[in-house]
Amino acid sequence: MLASDEPVDPASLRTRREILEVLWRQGLKGRTLLREHTLLIDNHLCQKFNDCPAAAQGMALVAVGGYGRSELFPFSDIDLLLLHRPEREAALPAVTEAVFYPLWDAGLEVGHSVRAIDACLTDAAADFFFRVALLDARLITGDSELFVQLQSAYQERFILGQRLSFLEDMTCHREERHRRFGLHSYRLEPHIKEIRGGLRDIQAMLWTAKVVFGLKDLLSVKEAGLLSDNEHQRFEEAWETLIEIRNRLHYISSRKNDQLYFEHQEEIAKALSYRSTKGIMGVEHFMREVYSHLQTIATTTDLFFEHVFDVLHKQAALPQADNIQEFEPGIIARKGRIRLTAPDQLAENPLFLLKVFFSCRQFRSAGSSSDPEGACCQSRTDNRRF
Repeated sequence: MLASDEPVDPASLRTRREILEVLWRQGLKGRTLLREHTLLIDNHLCQKFNDCPAAAQGMALVAVGGYGRSELFPFSDIDLLLLHRPEREAALPAVTEAVFYPLWDAGLEVGHSVRAIDACLTDAAADFFFRVALLDARLITGDSELFVQLQSAYQERFILGQRLSFLEDMTCHREERHRRFGLHSYRLEPHIKEIRGGLRDIQAMLWTAKVVFGLKDLLSVKEAGLLSDNEHQRFEEAWETLIEIRNRLHYISSRKNDQLYFEHQEEIAKALSYRSTKGIMGVEHFMREVYSHLQTIATTTDLFFEHVFDVLHKQAALPQADNIQEFEPGIIARKGRIRLTAPDQLAENPLFLLKVFFSCRQFRSAGSSSDPEGACCQSRTDNRRF
């Protein structure tokens, strides 16, 4: 077993981490490889924490962010929270030296913080990114009662009665990220993590599902009826492929890199066994699939967030941006989107689709969309399951 219980020095930790590359070549890929990497670091941290005499009752070592989700990519930051009771503050220097220093000595990137529960709540209120990082918090070792107290206080402060405000904050950050990294999925050098349809959109959807509906993972989202079996399968395939690509990007770059630059595309295509066919190069096959997967995630997450807005606005009895504009029977504009109220017409009369695009054009020309890249054209049907 790679992540054994034997003592691990920095040199050995580096070696074991490099073995992950060998395991990848032997067929260990995707989330399985991420979990193996996570387990390796978990065992190392447990040893160091539990061997430190100062790390007694009143302290807990907590994984947050991607590490908390057990999604530790080769060169990602290892995000750690050393949670402590106020009366244990004097012992902190000894514990941080025992736990964090070996990681730094091994050349790993460590995003660490040392906080009591009150400080966690204060900082989470001021920093949305820390707030969502705590959504993925996972106890590695230490005072489990203290960790439960943090989860309970977090739930009371940021979840109960705060669903709509969380959604508004998430939507604001999501839209800003899309404007910065790409409002569509067909960039020549897409940023696999931050682009629209990238890994961050998956996280945003799952964070929101957890806060708004109490759903813990993608399977729970499907079981709640928000995804069909086919949609769930396609989403899982897209997710797994993006994870494999990001893994390769890190290894090829020998650093944290999530941008699929031209210089890496052909190498990754070969590593993932894309082959040339008549008239189409392997890298072209690869990039077509990348764009298809990004679009799958973009469409699914867009529709998910639209559904959440509908649900929360109805529950809160808030105005629905009621300026409903009917372009013609079966096509309306509401809440910044073109919607089909008679989707059957698409099957009965394919030319009806042209009327949809014409309505999008009219809507955009009228200046009704807040999305300068034409988000109003992302039409949906009102009888869709979500």
